[in-house]
Amino acid sequence: MWRSKKICSSLPKHLQRNPLPHNVSSFANLTIDLLLRWVELMALRPISNRRHVGGPWEFSMNNSQHFNRSIFLMMSFFIGSITQAGVEEAELKERFGEQQFAPAGGFILTQGQKLPDLVWEQPQLVARVVEQPSIPTRWFNEKFEEVQTAHEPGRYYVYGEAPVPDGPVLRRAMTCCCVGKDVALEELAEKRLLSKKSVPSSDRRADDVAALVRDWKNSEAGAVELAALLESDQKSESVRRGQWQMENATRHVRLKRKLMGLDHKPIVKVTPRLLKGKPAPVLRNAPLDQAGITAGQRKQIESKLDEWYAASSEPMSIVIARNGVIVTAKSYGNIDGQAVTVDTPMKLDSAMKPLIGLQLATYVDRGILSLDQPIGDILPDFNTARDRSLTFRAGHVHATGIHFPWSLAFKRLFYFHTWNEALIAHCKREWEPGDRYRYGVVGVILSVRALELLRGRNYWDAMERDLFQPLGIQNVLPGGTGFSAESLARIGVLLDNRGSYGKWEVFSRETHAAILPTSLKPYFPHLNRNYGIGLQDESQYLGPGSYGHGGGCGTLLVINPKQHLIFAMGRNGQGKDFKKYRSEVLALLREWGNE
Repeated sequence: MWRSKKICSSLPKHLQRNPLPHNVSSFANLTIDLLLRWVELMALRPISNRRHVGGPWEFSMNNSQHFNRSIFLMMSFFIGSITQAGVEEAELKERFGEQQFAPAGGFILTQGQKLPDLVWEQPQLVARVVEQPSIPTRWFNEKFEEVQTAHEPGRYYVYGEAPVPDGPVLRRAMTCCCVGKDVALEELAEKRLLSKKSVPSSDRRADDVAALVRDWKNSEAGAVELAALLESDQKSESVRRGQWQMENATRHVRLKRKLMGLDHKPIVKVTPRLLKGKPAPVLRNAPLDQAGITAGQRKQIESKLDEWYAASSEPMSIVIARNGVIVTAKSYGNIDGQAVTVDTPMKLDSAMKPLIGLQLATYVDRGILSLDQPIGDILPDFNTARDRSLTFRAGHVHATGIHFPWSLAFKRLFYFHTWNEALIAHCKREWEPGDRYRYGVVGVILSVRALELLRGRNYWDAMERDLFQPLGIQNVLPGGTGFSAESLARIGVLLDNRGSYGKWEVFSRETHAAILPTSLKPYFPHLNRNYGIGLQDESQYLGPGSYGHGGGCGTLLVINPKQHLIFAMGRNGQGKDFKKYRSEVLALLREWGNE
C-alpha cells in the first residue's frame, strides 16, 4: 500500500523485492503510510523555499537535506524491521503446528498435588500470532477418568486443545508420572544405570544420576520410562528397546478414541483367515534342488557376499530364498558385542513401508477401507475441502502435496507419536493431492494414525499381534527399529505367494494385485509413474516385474515373482562401496533366471 511510486522506487532493493505482507498489523501499515507521506513532503520543501544561491538559505537547505536523508534512512530501517517481522510472522503461522507445549513444572507429579496447566515452550512467539494463547487443559488418570488432583501414584495423561492462528486446534496429549512420597528418584536412577550394560564410572556416576532424573522430569519419554520402572515386575534389561514407548502409544490411542467419541464403537481387528485347500509355501530349509539352484551357484553368491563384507566391514545379514527354500543365509560382523545372525534385529528405515502397506491391505481386503477413500473419513483434521482428494492411495504413493520436510520427520519420529497428525494438519499444502510426486513419509504417517483409531492400538503393536505372529515373526523391535533378515524374507514369501503363508490367507490375490506397483495415471492423471502401496518397481535389481522396497540404512527386500526369488538384507548402515556390491550381488541373482 505504498503512497508514492517515486518514493517506493528509491527505497532499498530488499524492500522493493519484499513489499509488506498483508498480515502485518493495520497499525504498522498506517504508520508506514504516514511516514512515507511526511518524507515526500519534506523532500520537496527545500526546493520550494529556495530563493537564491549561496548565503544562509543554501546553508539551511543543505542542513534540511541532510536531516531528511537521516530521517529517510531511519524510516527505511523501521520499514525493513517491520517487513522482516511480517515475513517471520507469516512463517510462524505457516509452521505453527511445530510449536510445543508441556505441563507447567515438568512431567513428574507429586502425590496429592493439584494438576497444572499446559504451557507453551515459546510463549512470546505464540503470543505474536494468537490473541488468547492459554491452553484449555484436561487431566485423566490411568483409567482415563477425568481428574483435577493426582491422588494416587501412577500414570496421568494431560490433554490440550491449543488455540492456533488458523485451522484446527492443536490437539496433543502427554504422559506424566506421579511418584509416591516414599520414592527416592536418585536411588532409583542409580539402580537403573547399574542395570545397563555400560555402567558409568564411579567418578561420574553422580552426574549421570542427576542427568537421568532431569530427563525423567523434563521429557515425556523420561516420564514413560519412570512409570514403567515403578510399575513393572520385569527387570528393565529384559525389556525390548522401545517396548515401553510402544505400550504407552497404545494407551494414547485408547485415550484418543475416548476424546474423539469413538470409544463406544467396536475395535476393528483384522487377522489372517485359514486358507482353504493346500497350504502355501513357507520360508524353510530344504534340499537345493527344490529351489532349482545348484551348489555352484550358491557358492558363487556367497563368495561375493564374503568379498562385500571384507571390503566394507559393515555388519549385515542376508537371506536368499527361491520357492520358499532358503538358498543362503549368511551374517557378518558384530553389533553391541554380539555376533550378527539372520535373526538379529536391524534397522528398517524406509524398508518399513512394505509392512505398513501390508497392514493397510488387510483392511482393504475385508472391505473396511478402500485405497481411494479420503483419509479425512477417519482423521477429522483432514475432513476439509482442501483435503478431500487426500486418499490412502495418495498417501502411500507420496502424492499428498503436504510440505513435511525430512528434518521435521526425523526430529519427531512418528513411531510412537500418536497425536502428530495435528502437526501435519498445519503443514503447508504445496499442490493438490495427486498432482505431483515427492518421496517422503507424511502420507504413511497419516495412514497409520487412521488405522490406529480403527484398531485401538499403536500401529506397530497391532502389526506384531495381527500380522507378525501368524507368520512366525518374533524377534523384532517396536517401531521398526529392529527387524531381522529372516523376518523380512518371510514377508517376501508372503508377497510371492500373493497374500498367503502356510495355512493362513493374510489377504486375497485380488488385494495382492491391487497393492503391486502399477501406473498411477488412472488415479492421478498428472503422475506418469508406477508405484504401489508400500512397494516400488525394483526391476533394476532382479529383472522385469520385480518389486519391493529399501531403506536408507541399506536394508532391502526384493521379490521376483516370475522366478519366485526373494532377496532380504538387513543392515544398520550402507558402508563402503554399498551400491557397487549391491549391484554385483543382485546381478548374479538375475543370472539365475537366465540359466
